[in-house]
Amino acid sequence: MQHYIPVEKISNDLSNSLISGLVNKEHDHLMVFYDFDFLETKIDELKKAFPENTIHTSAIKANPLVRVLENVRDFGLGVEVASEGELFLAHKTGFKATKIVFDSPAKTQAEIDNALQNGYFINADSFSELERIHQYLKKNHTESRIGVRINPQVGTGSIESTSVAGAYSKFGIPINIFRQEIIHLFKKYNCLCGLHIHIGSQGCEMKMLLDGFENILRLVVDINNETDANKIQFIDIGGGLPISYHHQKEPPDILEYGKNIQQLLKKYHLENIQLITEFGRYLHANSGYIISKVEYVKHYKDSNTLMIHGGADILLRECLNPDNWYHEISLLDSTGKIKNHSEKLHYHIAGPLCFAGDIVARNILLPKAAPGDYIVIHDSGGYTFGMWSRYVSRLFPKIIGIKNNNYQIIRKKETPEDIYKFWSDI
Repeated sequence: MQHYIPVEKISNDLSNSLISGLVNKEHDHLMVFYDFDFLETKIDELKKAFPENTIHTSAIKANPLVRVLENVRDFGLGVEVASEGELFLAHKTGFKATKIVFDSPAKTQAEIDNALQNGYFINADSFSELERIHQYLKKNHTESRIGVRINPQVGTGSIESTSVAGAYSKFGIPINIFRQEIIHLFKKYNCLCGLHIHIGSQGCEMKMLLDGFENILRLVVDINNETDANKIQFIDIGGGLPISYHHQKEPPDILEYGKNIQQLLKKYHLENIQLITEFGRYLHANSGYIISKVEYVKHYKDSNTLMIHGGADILLRECLNPDNWYHEISLLDSTGKIKNHSEKLHYHIAGPLCFAGDIVARNILLPKAAPGDYIVIHDSGGYTFGMWSRYVSRLFPKIIGIKNNNYQIIRKKETPEDIYKFWSDI
């Protein structure tokens, strides 16, 4: 399977949407397209890679669109949630309690109570949180399966801000410092039956993910030996397998990753433990793309700049940390066709926000551009519009879903009235 949506298909998608009127040339300056067929192929690969009884979830934070969540649900996945709002999205979208995993590192007592009352999976992030859960269960019953998040301390990847398994992390209990205390938790709390890890997101090599998983398996063996019982029913391995934003570079193979995970389970005789996954970027990033109209072209002596309608509002990490985040960029003409002008220039791609760092890409070689052309920002279906910024009150863009060659608006563009309501509601 090709790991990205080719520009030829994107050109066809935009052309069809312009012809049908789904995209309005005069009013739709920024759009997101999301390909549900591509998502399905990603999910199929994921399921093939792991044991059949694995509970696969999609991290809502990567892509919180309700129509996307509905398709995730219909494809048989659950969701990983990290806030009260995401819990409500999961409940409202119809996910079964047994397929909702609650992972926030700052759960309130009310959120803990809600999760336990509804029977969601819950991964405690600290000793203190486990004690809160314990106090609740002294008086109440729950169907929830409860785990504790462990920092396996295997180091940081190439992107420090998305690596959460270094010597210090804000998440979980560090294994090297509190190993015996962690083992004691499984003696103290009868409700505790699982372990949770997440090594990091983009920038963490497969070997690092596997080293962290093996650290946890060794811990499971020690817990079983010291408690004289098979206390661990599940291991939540999080997500974090990197994708490739470079079209000429193949990403790590999910089938190889799953095979290695299963070999490690066999090595430690722990094949009966159920796995949970929480992939977000792997499922969504390559499944969507952003398209912006080119509003202005600036030609100066030493630089050329394309002014577009998407910047740090929709590509926050890319603009603020350009050394670590990259997207392929393509240029289409005003009808959606791939632009093949014989003259090529280096361009800065600049967004519409009022600060100097609102630059999507620098010195990108493209065919000569003109106002009214369209810029494609590839592989942006995850961790983009889900991190939307309200700075300068930009209107959230129209989002178009594609399924079986059918096109449908899955989220309308915001109106100025929506912005007023956001800033004025009491």
